[in-house]
Amino acid sequence: MRFIATVFAVATTLTLAACANETTSSPKPPELVPANALDASLLTLGEVDSAMGTTGMVAHPRVDAMSDHRNLLPNLNCLGIWQVNEAGVYGKDGWIALRQELLRSPDTDNWQNLVVQSVVNYPSTDAARDFFTQSADRWSKCTDHNVNITLNDQPLPKWRSGALTKTDTELAIPFTRGDAIGVASCQRVLKVENNVIVDVQACTRDDSTGTKAATVADQIAAKLPR
Repeated sequence: MRFIATVFAVATTLTLAACANETTSSPKPPELVPANALDASLLTLGEVDSAMGTTGMVAHPRVDAMSDHRNLLPNLNCLGIWQVNEAGVYGKDGWIALRQELLRSPDTDNWQNLVVQSVVNYPSTDAARDFFTQSADRWSKCTDHNVNITLNDQPLPKWRSGALTKTDTELAIPFTRGDAIGVASCQRVLKVENNVIVDVQACTRDDSTGTKAATVADQIAAKLPR
């Protein structure tokens, strides 16, 4: 009986040890991306050139504040697609910090390629996910849609969105935009990665919508610290 009790005690000890090991070996949630990591996550000039299949992209100074174009386009469902980092879409509170950069090639109003890349971090993964979910609902209400915008009582060239493609972590929609020299084919992508929203617009005049904004967004997400 003493032998059986001893065996039982040893077995119980091993079982408890195994349970303890299972508990301590559970994967930890990812570390949140801090605000001071945002700049380094944006693509370099060379990386943007490669993603766009071009050369000579010129970067404008980075900004850390939201834009506000609600006076031109009060429809928030479409505003979040039309422009990157809109105050009316993101709101005043909730997010912590952002970095945005505009790049063009050539760097004139007659550009052939244009990219707006940005990252916005939130205090938690849940907060970033909530914004992504809200954006998915809004974007779905602005597909295959003509947007007519008037500035100083003058109509701007028309903008038209296409069909929305959605996954658990990424929204993508093509659109065309007109300007003084013609029509550009563009893609907008919104991606959630940990506590960060990656917000990208990419346009080209080669008559192809492509997936260039998605390429930029994926490369930014890959550079975020883990």
